[in-house]
Amino acid sequence: MPTAVDSDALALSWLALALVVANLALRVVVVALTPPPRRPADGPPLRTLVVLGSGGHTAEMFALLRALPPSRYAPRVYVLADTDTTSAVKVDAHEAAIGARLALDETVDDAALELMSDHALIRIPRSREVGQRYVTSAFSTARATIHAVGSVWREKPDVVLTNGPGVCLPVCLAAFGWRVLGARAKTAVVYAESVCRVRRLSLTGEILYRLRIADALFVQWEGLLAKYPRAIYAGRVV
Repeated sequence: MPTAVDSDALALSWLALALVVANLALRVVVVALTPPPRRPADGPPLRTLVVLGSGGHTAEMFALLRALPPSRYAPRVYVLADTDTTSAVKVDAHEAAIGARLALDETVDDAALELMSDHALIRIPRSREVGQRYVTSAFSTARATIHAVGSVWREKPDVVLTNGPGVCLPVCLAAFGWRVLGARAKTAVVYAESVCRVRRLSLTGEILYRLRIADALFVQWEGLLAKYPRAIYAGRVV
């Protein structure tokens, strides 16, 4: 028979667990409703984690990256799916173009050139392949998220820049999770929706918007603002 002491200990254990869960839930709400502080435009460079996909996602991302000053977004760490066989070549071409352009700029000294040209590439499992069933994608997403958690911890990005490829959600969840735990409080998640999304967001966009995981969500069609008032109209990226 359980004693009164045992009953009290069990009650205290449940109370402690309830408090931990309540505290975690409160932190999730606070982080979701409180974006990271804005950085001044003339502030130090932002360590940027760029999530790449394939096909149209990659083309749109590089169009966006070409519009961003490398002096502001550096160093750059590119996240690719481990099954992506094409994006690495495009990363090399993009970074080579940046290096060549900076080398011709007489106002850029060697130290600045090294910083603005600094980039790396990491691979994590894809959360969902094209055509994969949603039931099985839950397991692959969990596996990808575990890898993404480690990557975000190691890279310590100031900003995560993504537009919704197969590794997007795990990386964004990892960045949000570290903020909830207070480990990466300043990491901002910026999501740019694809130009093909005219009437509604993609599934990834919906998740990031509805759960407030994205601190800034840009759309390329002004009509989307009526349905998603917290989105930001950016015009056409491509």
